[in-house]
Amino acid sequence: MHLFYCPALEGEFVELPEEEAHHALSVLRMKRGDRIGLLNGRGLRAEAELLEVNKRACRAHILTRQPFEQERQARIHIAVAPTKQMERLEWFVEKAVELGVDRITPLLTKRTERTALRIDRLQRVAIAAMKQSQRTWLPVIDELVSTDALLAQDLPMHRYFGWCEGEHVSLMHAYDPSYDAIAVIGPEGDFDPQEATDLRVKGFTAVSLGHARLRTETAALAACAWMSLAQQR
Repeated sequence: MHLFYCPALEGEFVELPEEEAHHALSVLRMKRGDRIGLLNGRGLRAEAELLEVNKRACRAHILTRQPFEQERQARIHIAVAPTKQMERLEWFVEKAVELGVDRITPLLTKRTERTALRIDRLQRVAIAAMKQSQRTWLPVIDELVSTDALLAQDLPMHRYFGWCEGEHVSLMHAYDPSYDAIAVIGPEGDFDPQEATDLRVKGFTAVSLGHARLRTETAALAACAWMSLAQQR
């Protein structure tokens, strides 16, 4: 059964968002009477029957609804410096959604190479990954923020940042899967020493992700994968 993203699943009848409707009509060639699955990105999955599929609208009748609780007991927040090539950041978002992440914050550091982002593109990647992996929860994707702005937010008590240069411990040993946590990954050139100091002052623990020096998106995904899998042990 094909899955579609539909954030409004409250009523008996729903209309698919424009992009999802176009996919149903022009790509999948779906027709009246076809059964589809719907995800609202907030833990609700529904089965519906298409009533109308044309260029003006794609309407469906909700047949059943099934709520799903979040699969992890502790939330995972990844803040990552955008890569110069947008496709590498999109790759990270796709894989992080497949593995399981609750929030992604693009981070503008002193050495970040990309200073502007199309958040709508990242959201589309996340929606596609949610449907492909048949997850029911869509992560929050924030606007691009500076390191200072991030540190001013109300963040989880368990805080980590990837650090290649100074003293650090392994994330595998530092991370406690019982608690909400944030992991911050810097750009290819690593954090500026002052940024690393600021992170420590705000309670962040410097961590490593193995012996190899990883690309930004690989390091962010490694952190996400470990934190997600650690909660399943």
